[in-house]
Amino acid sequence: MRAIAASEAEVKEIVRKDGVGRRCDYFGTSGRITMAPQGFLVERPYANARIDPHFHDIDQFQVVVAGGGHIGKKPVRSVTFQYADAYTPYGPIVAQEDGISFFTLRNVASGGHFSMPGSKHLMPCRAGRNIAAVFEQNLDPLAEGDVKREALMDSQGDGVDAVGIRLGANATADGLRNDGGGQYYLVCAGSIVADGKTLSENSLIRVDPSEETPSLKAGGEGANVLALQFARPSERPGTDLEALATRNPEGYVQKTEK
Repeated sequence: MRAIAASEAEVKEIVRKDGVGRRCDYFGTSGRITMAPQGFLVERPYANARIDPHFHDIDQFQVVVAGGGHIGKKPVRSVTFQYADAYTPYGPIVAQEDGISFFTLRNVASGGHFSMPGSKHLMPCRAGRNIAAVFEQNLDPLAEGDVKREALMDSQGDGVDAVGIRLGANATADGLRNDGGGQYYLVCAGSIVADGKTLSENSLIRVDPSEETPSLKAGGEGANVLALQFARPSERPGTDLEALATRNPEGYVQKTEK
């Protein structure tokens, strides 16, 4: 298990034609293909920020943590997650007046993306799952020591999962049973103690497939934690680790992401 506090992320200012934002790297490096996990926070705190439709060659979760807007036709706000199978187009992502900030979480790193509709011929399979749901934050806090779990998607059979874990003050809870292809835990509110660190809002934990299920202990104000799990490796494109290791770094339509 590796925990990265929000204050430990590597921050880079990104100037675009439509405004100035930031990219906060927690795991991995932008635009570099590796077999290691990749997790980063994109901040575009200005109106009408836009990311055109595209797809990736790997499975991924995205989690909106500030602002709001739309991903495709679906309205999104804090805290909305979206899961997309590899080679599943989505978007555009369009921010409302107060901009949008979202995490992108991947089991292995992507070196770029494939713009749509012009890259459809590069899809080796039909589009797959595109699942989204909201982990509500504005609920009454739990009593001290209490824990509540909220299933955020139907059972997927291959390990893909999303669960909201609400902890009252000083409560302790196990994470998800680690039976998929790797996990992330995102602190959405409050704080937890894990890996010897106090992790406040927008801190991130990565659990590899071979590791034990983590234990989460809330601080004095309690915590809301979004637990996300990837699929077990299979023949489906985007999950086969040997095939992913042979990806061509020059094969992306756009190598500089977001």
